[in-house]
Amino acid sequence: MTSHPARLKPDLPCLLCLHGGGTSAYIFSIQTRRLQKALAEQFRFVFVDAPFEGPAGPGVLPFFEGMGPYRRWIDETGDDQDKIRPLLRKTMVEDGGNFVGVLGFSQGARLALGLLHEKQEEKPEAFHNFGFGVFVCGTYPPLGLSSALFPITPTAMFESQYWEEKHENILHLPSIHVMGDKDPFLYKSRLLVQCSEPSSATIMEFNMGHHLPVIPADTQRLANRIIALHENYRLELDVPKADSSTLQMEKGSEQVQVTEIPPTPEIAAQS
Repeated sequence: MTSHPARLKPDLPCLLCLHGGGTSAYIFSIQTRRLQKALAEQFRFVFVDAPFEGPAGPGVLPFFEGMGPYRRWIDETGDDQDKIRPLLRKTMVEDGGNFVGVLGFSQGARLALGLLHEKQEEKPEAFHNFGFGVFVCGTYPPLGLSSALFPITPTAMFESQYWEEKHENILHLPSIHVMGDKDPFLYKSRLLVQCSEPSSATIMEFNMGHHLPVIPADTQRLANRIIALHENYRLELDVPKADSSTLQMEKGSEQVQVTEIPPTPEIAAQS
């Protein structure tokens, strides 16, 4: 487990940070350093290593060469659900902080959405009280800790029609979906958006690839959105929801309403 700032402000609310596939908690703490700085007065970032080792993920090499082991949230044996839950619970209990939200990147965003849905459905096995999620360059489909909700199979679970047929699994809790218009996995991020109720999801699209924003203005814009999301959660504001047929979308400094997500290929997501 890695926490930042390291116990300098222990009373700040916490974000549980889930790294992408083929990386690690330490690497993710480096990748998020700009966002951490922008939110240093509002949150502590708590990072956790996934339980399974594997090859380095997209964009990890050569910059993070020799900084393994590289880890992932998916194991081919299908034992993910059995190992992830106690690992995350242990991390949060040992930290002792007030975890208000979850931040996931790529494969970690899949797990983050699954965790939020578990809380939304008030499952007895839920071990957290996250009020919102931030999904950066998320891939698809969601990864749940309950095989009944999100079975790990190579067939229907990887099809975009799955969520249209299983509409009861739509996420209603507030979320931010961060996308890069040059991300080779952009179509997977768009599929993940379809798993969220439009009125509670905000899309932020930046001129970037498969990584977090690096331009200071973009980082600050994302930070401001996260702060606003937390304020709504903390104060339990009765904010009127937008029409459920629209999604809020930010691109650059402009905000527009989009009524339809572009068609995307139905391809298995392994990232």
